Amino acid sequence: MSGDRSALQVVEGKSLGRLAVDDLAARVAAAARVVVDVGTGDARAAWRLARAEPDTLVIGLDPAWQRMADTATRSRRKPAKGGAPNLVLVNAAVEAAPPALDGVADAVTVLMPWGGLLWGVVTAGPDVCGGLRRLARPGAPLEVVIGTSIWRPPVPVELANLPELTPAALAPGGELAARWAAAGWAVDEAAVTTSVDDGAPATSWARRLGSTAPESLLIVRAHAV
Repeated sequence: MSGDRSALQVVEGKSLGRLAVDDLAARVAAAARVVVDVGTGDARAAWRLARAEPDTLVIGLDPAWQRMADTATRSRRKPAKGGAPNLVLVNAAVEAAPPALDGVADAVTVLMPWGGLLWGVVTAGPDVCGGLRRLARPGAPLEVVIGTSIWRPPVPVELANLPELTPAALAPGGELAARWAAAGWAVDEAAVTTSVDDGAPATSWARRLGSTAPESLLIVRAHAV
């Protein structure tokens, strides 16, 4: 499917379907703006955004399509019952996103990434950061949100060698900021906040953590150049 330029593999309830590239292009053209949520996971944050902004086309991107199935089922209901016809859930990793998504995003989000996506944004890996840039229109903002508890004991085995990302590491003139710039992103700011602060992202994980104790979140904002 990765080489098929005629359709995207999308989640349709409990199964996968196909969305024609022309149909996607028509939806992009009709939308007030397009937001691509990369590593969307269970896609609940993408669904909430689609519900809050019915004129926005929200595209959730994740290679683990089964995690998106419940949200996909909900989004296909009537709007009065929780449906979100402006939500599209694409089965793909950002490193191999369908060419039809090139340059469609007015904004890109990466909320609580894991696995290869997490490693890619923390280390400014060219495959991940370049893939994010390929999605974005020039000037489009990028917001990356990472829970800092992943660097606190007990650290998961798969993250044992992951360098800690801090605001200082992304300071202008630093090596990491330069690597982001090489991938087409200018880092605007990096700061630590908590999941219960006003304006913090409404991901499922952040909400669960916020219900018991605040989670420190590293928020990185950049724009496509």
